[in-house]
Amino acid sequence: MFIAENILKHSLKNVFFLAGTALAGKTTMTKALSEKYGLIPYYEDWNGESFLEFKSICDEKYQPQSTKQKNYEEHFSKTVEEFLAEKAESKRDYWIEFAIIDLIKISQNKKVVTDLYIPIKLLAEISDYSRVACMLASPELVTCENYGKRESHKAFLECLLSLKNPEKKIAVQDELFRIEVEKIYSDVRERNFFNIIRTDESTIENTLEILENHFRLTGEH
Repeated sequence: MFIAENILKHSLKNVFFLAGTALAGKTTMTKALSEKYGLIPYYEDWNGESFLEFKSICDEKYQPQSTKQKNYEEHFSKTVEEFLAEKAESKRDYWIEFAIIDLIKISQNKKVVTDLYIPIKLLAEISDYSRVACMLASPELVTCENYGKRESHKAFLECLLSLKNPEKKIAVQDELFRIEVEKIYSDVRERNFFNIIRTDESTIENTLEILENHFRLTGEH
């Protein structure tokens, strides 16, 4: 089934997307914008109601990667090259499609803001640039150690630390983070998306003001 870009963009016209890298403040800004402007927050939450509903309908035929039972020792023992090859070969069967339909449903009569991870290329197809802000962390900040400090991400780091040779496995994941961050930076530049780079001088207040102006929300509350 093919849905034309103009239909998707029209259907998602009430959704503001905060995209970009890990550890850039997407979830923090989703919360801040939703509280200040009464927007519905839609989080990338593996324990959230929408994600659990998606898991409940996963089918081996349509979502082979999501239904496959993982042996974490075996999974995280792969090399960087093996991870990248697996990613290149696998079908995109994660919950993006489900979440997009969910966003269309809940945003018909109410504005929504989301930190949902969506590839930059796909964002260009489903949303106007005026409703997308790419938040980017400095590459050196995006590591397993920093990622695992977040309450919602602790399980990831704890899993790695519980395996054999955790230092080696963490090093592989750090390299994958680096590659992913570089790709996101490149994709954002290529498509000329509005972006904010998080630095040590960044504050919630200043970042919120920048997003308010970009999304033209000032004066709505």
